Amino acid sequence: MYTPDVMSNQRFAISPETQANTARAERALVRMEDRALHGHVGGSLRRVLSRLEAISTIRIEGKTPRLAALLQLEACAAEGDDEPIRRGDPFDFYGFGNEEERQVAVEVLFFERALEHIYRTAEAEPFNVSYLLDIHSLARFGCVAAKSGVGIRRKAWVSEEAVAASKVYEPPAPAAVEALVEDLMVFNGREVYSPITQAALAHFQFESIKPFKSGMDKTGRLMCHAILHRRGLTNSIIAPIGLEPAIDTPSHARSLLPYNFGCAITEENRMEFIDQWVGFCALSAEVSARAADMYLDAILRLKESWLDDFGKPNKGSALEDLFNVLPGTPILTVKQAAALTGKSLSAVNDALLRLERAGVVKTLDRFQRGRLFVAQRAVDVLEGIGKRITPEIAVDRDSLG
Repeated sequence: MYTPDVMSNQRFAISPETQANTARAERALVRMEDRALHGHVGGSLRRVLSRLEAISTIRIEGKTPRLAALLQLEACAAEGDDEPIRRGDPFDFYGFGNEEERQVAVEVLFFERALEHIYRTAEAEPFNVSYLLDIHSLARFGCVAAKSGVGIRRKAWVSEEAVAASKVYEPPAPAAVEALVEDLMVFNGREVYSPITQAALAHFQFESIKPFKSGMDKTGRLMCHAILHRRGLTNSIIAPIGLEPAIDTPSHARSLLPYNFGCAITEENRMEFIDQWVGFCALSAEVSARAADMYLDAILRLKESWLDDFGKPNKGSALEDLFNVLPGTPILTVKQAAALTGKSLSAVNDALLRLERAGVVKTLDRFQRGRLFVAQRAVDVLEGIGKRITPEIAVDRDSLG
């Protein structure tokens, strides 16, 4: 019967093959960041990959966000007014097919904000239980824990998965959960093992503790991002490590939750299961680097095609900045464009009107809070890549096993 123990009581011997795969994946992530910086579209690529990571994570729950409608929701949220999002405007306002689509898009938006919180506060906030509660709350409710009131579970873990795996796995009792989480946070704050290996070990432990009633996959992945960023492996770019789990959700579930599939974890075979999971995480990191390369190439081609059609703008102008911004944020408002470029509202407005006359962008009439500009070619490119790299039908991880 497997139940998690404190991390300080455990020793992890990762196989040479898995160590080699992890090292290769980490080199790929470093190269990915270097390419993005030299491509001069790092901000755009970062937003594309952050959105891809959020969409992938939601797909692991069996949901399929629609990109175009999500981009419109992001533009509304960037205006600084969350009330319409939380209240729920008529769902067709953003082009959603129904209320469920709107709610899925809100979940993606919340996860993106949790990612940004991690990359914005990594050095300022200690790695402790309060930090974990905040990223969990941001992903679930779009606000920090002090506002949502979320906390570590105080009741016995009850789920269909736990019942099915009861012969091989026993979740820790409520009285033991907080101490296990505190121990995990201490482990997360240390520089032990390689960054990917440390993140993988932490995620495996987190899932076996089950400190929350729901949202485990989201928070576990956010915790991995916090580790990778604090260890310096990802800085300017957010690696979409959730893409491979979204592509091959059954393998993700079997590697991370073997006891949900009736596999008995013993002292003799424990490292085999953990090594398999670390290997899957290495693969996920490498796939994320390949996806980043694909999106970066597409962004550079798109920017080049716009410049061919429109002509080269003046250096340092609002137009030049917009050509760098639009591939990553192809649906935006004037206010949002000004914030992303650092240029004045009037300069950005004039630039967008010039781009509209040139056919690079168009406006959506139904947006009531100000003009909404759409670079349709960029939307089509992002949608096309997304359809090529992810399965048409999303699989709910928790439905497996």
